[in-house]
Amino acid sequence: MVLPSGLVVPDLVLADAGATADDPVTVDVEAVQLVIELVSPGNSTVDRKVKPMLYAEAAIPHFWRLEFDPAPMLVAHELRGGRYAERATALAGATTHLDAPFPLTIDPAGLSRQ
Repeated sequence: MVLPSGLVVPDLVLADAGATADDPVTVDVEAVQLVIELVSPGNSTVDRKVKPMLYAEAAIPHFWRLEFDPAPMLVAHELRGGRYAERATALAGATTHLDAPFPLTIDPAGLSRQ
């Protein structure tokens, strides 16, 4: 994904239709609606602190962070006033309903890092 600060490689990106029509490798930040980071033990500070800051500076409307330890947990953030605000936390074993950037019902218990 091409940000004003440079190239960043998120784990998952939800972008507008056609965002990769001209270039299937990179996505222009204006087309990105949601970025999801899968927190890994060796990269947790970057996934939790650095990347969200870069995504907020680039005005990406939604950022989700998926944690796996000690149990799967999804934390959904929404951009407000140039910073991400936590909107919902989905814990393993509980069903959580999200409405943005698209309707989703999730229980992270079934998610695993493979």
